[in-house]
Amino acid sequence: MARVPLYKQAETEMMRRITEGEWPVGQRLGNEFELAHEFGVSQGTMRRALISLEGMGYLHRKPGRGTLVARPEATANGTAMASGGFQRLTGQDGGALDLMVFRSRTSQRRADPVEAGLFGGGQLHTLSRTLKCDDARFALEEIASPSDLHEELPADFIDLLEELGQTPARIDDRLHAEAISMGDSVALSTDRHAALLCLTRVAYDGDGKAIVRQVMRMAGPVSYGVTLG
Repeated sequence: MARVPLYKQAETEMMRRITEGEWPVGQRLGNEFELAHEFGVSQGTMRRALISLEGMGYLHRKPGRGTLVARPEATANGTAMASGGFQRLTGQDGGALDLMVFRSRTSQRRADPVEAGLFGGGQLHTLSRTLKCDDARFALEEIASPSDLHEELPADFIDLLEELGQTPARIDDRLHAEAISMGDSVALSTDRHAALLCLTRVAYDGDGKAIVRQVMRMAGPVSYGVTLG
């Protein structure tokens, strides 16, 4: 029988405490170090379990505010959907991606034709980043918005929107695959003949106005899923 990973064991026990009411909604949990000590695992293992539970909607984690027990939104098939159903990217094991910013820079430029159709033309603020996952270079990303951007924005797209003070009513995703360029293979430290999974994501406010566009070219491994109902 395959051995259950330690982070999955911690995740299962924490989920049990949440679903059985030992940890009620709104309860603030200890920090990663304290939880790792309580569950007898490393801090990295605990972080992975927390990220997975956050991706499923059972926890809400914010820098400086700690980790709170959340009430996951139920989908048609009974599974939890975090952040209003916007968290569609996961690792191959189904857990949330632990993304970290490796390099970033901001600039301003004129909107291209596609962006002009979304934002109405003019100057856009851009944030270009290299993202890492599990200590490996994972994706090249560009964020474009009429709003001001800065290099310290969170790696997670939903957290980024929240820090910008934006609450999306709708997020449209488009996926395609493309061959990697020589420059991108060097930037991502991957094989010259690899393929990239490319995600173009546009967030809209309640009035149907585009607020942020994300283009992320991922070397993976990654999974993408939606629930239809």
